[in-house]
Amino acid sequence: MDKLNSVETPGVNVPGKKPKEKKPLKERIRKSAFLKALVLWAVSIVILAFLVDKLLMPTFAGAFAKTGTIPDLVRMTPAAAEAALTEAGFKYEWLEEGRYSADVDSGKVLVQMPVAGRTAKLGRTVRLTKSLGLRVVEIPDLRGKSQKQAAISLSRAGLVQGATVKGAHASIPRNVVIRTIPDAGEKVRVGDTVKVVINAGDSKGKVLLPDFSGQQLDDVYSQLDKLGFKLGKITRQKDSEGRRPGTVLETNPKSGDYLTPGFKINFVVVD
Repeated sequence: MDKLNSVETPGVNVPGKKPKEKKPLKERIRKSAFLKALVLWAVSIVILAFLVDKLLMPTFAGAFAKTGTIPDLVRMTPAAAEAALTEAGFKYEWLEEGRYSADVDSGKVLVQMPVAGRTAKLGRTVRLTKSLGLRVVEIPDLRGKSQKQAAISLSRAGLVQGATVKGAHASIPRNVVIRTIPDAGEKVRVGDTVKVVINAGDSKGKVLLPDFSGQQLDDVYSQLDKLGFKLGKITRQKDSEGRRPGTVLETNPKSGDYLTPGFKINFVVVD
């Protein structure tokens, strides 16, 4: 019975026990507001630190760093470009590989990075690329080809077929290519025009070029004079067959071609 009587009834004070005191409402509200303010303050500090690190510091660093304007170096010679960069307070680096260009002469600055007019920190390296000029190709040997085949070969080489010149030849069939102007093997720039000489049987006023191969060059001079031709370029090369120095290996144009008097004949002879 005593135990039953000792059960606490809600809302009723039990003799001998001190009732729990509830904190005032104002104090609870004040404590909650303080915690919220503390969290907000911590978040604000984190955001502020992020902004300072990512935005303000780079801005101030850039503002106080010395800068300059990168000069225009395109079309300059290497010496002039290097001098201009040094004077402006920048370094330079030449890239090993050049580029072909139809606008900038070979050996001059074709590309610069960063480009001209950019503002950059002094001491920055500017990378330079040299122009290789127009790409050079070798004229293909079109002798004995049809005009259509010749046009295709020139196009594949990056060359343009020019005028068709009427010539004559002792053995090449009619309407077939005898030679080119400039000659086959010469190096020209991409896009250059090459004339094609075909056998049109037009031998009037022309002289047949004989075969000089195997003869000594000294013996050929007088023959050229009699035929009315002139001596052109002489190229000497080693011979694996042991022929005497000065022996004619070939001519350009080749033998069998009908040529006008005064035409220059080029020789390849044993060195």
